Amino acid sequence: MTAIAGILRRRGLDPSKAAFTEDRPDSTEDYQREVYRQAWVNSLALSGHAEYARFTLDSLDEEQFPQHLRDYVGQLVAARRHNRAQAKLDPEDRRILRPNILNLIAAGGVGAGKTVAAAAAGAFAVECGMMARFVSHSMYLSWLQPDNAPAGLTKVQVRERYERCDLLVVDDLCNEMDQYATNHVRTNTSDLITSRINSGRATLFTTNLNSDQVAAVLGERLASRVGNRAAVLRMVGDDRRKPQRW
Repeated sequence: MTAIAGILRRRGLDPSKAAFTEDRPDSTEDYQREVYRQAWVNSLALSGHAEYARFTLDSLDEEQFPQHLRDYVGQLVAARRHNRAQAKLDPEDRRILRPNILNLIAAGGVGAGKTVAAAAAGAFAVECGMMARFVSHSMYLSWLQPDNAPAGLTKVQVRERYERCDLLVVDDLCNEMDQYATNHVRTNTSDLITSRINSGRATLFTTNLNSDQVAAVLGERLASRVGNRAAVLRMVGDDRRKPQRW
């Protein structure tokens, strides 16, 4: 039980609230999906977006590309299922399947519905049996500062949590960095993105910036990695929050 509790804590779960006993689903697959769902919801809450847990692909409108998001997650799930089956074969007989689109970039102005759409995609990935997490770019970088990791985690544990999930939503890429990035920003963003690409793990980015602006912050090489094996969803329209102007 202690070992299980440790695993749950590393996944961002509260062992005291986990279903260890009679509340645990009979199906191992259902139990794993519930663990993943809790990890997803907790990652939203940790990033200050707990209210986004209610969004699903069915709640999106056409300008938020729900079918594109469904197809994106679907091809990730298909590749993951195929590769898990291949792992049971002898190494020389394995045929690894790479998803056509590894990175997805939801780009558009403030209030265009990017974060809502990304949260809905993450929730759908969890429904499909994937481990998904959500984090804002600036918050992730803040957590890697000395003694600034959340929930008693170490810096290494923060890295592992977001490097190893099947799908990571990185919200507001390069937000408010004013075309300037410190070595801390570039190094740790590069480590995260490179690790995920090298291990074949998918990332969904939301950003208000175009590729040239991202390159100005992160550098051309890293911006190129973000855009490699990627697709872009351009979300346009008025600010959905309908803020008061003065």
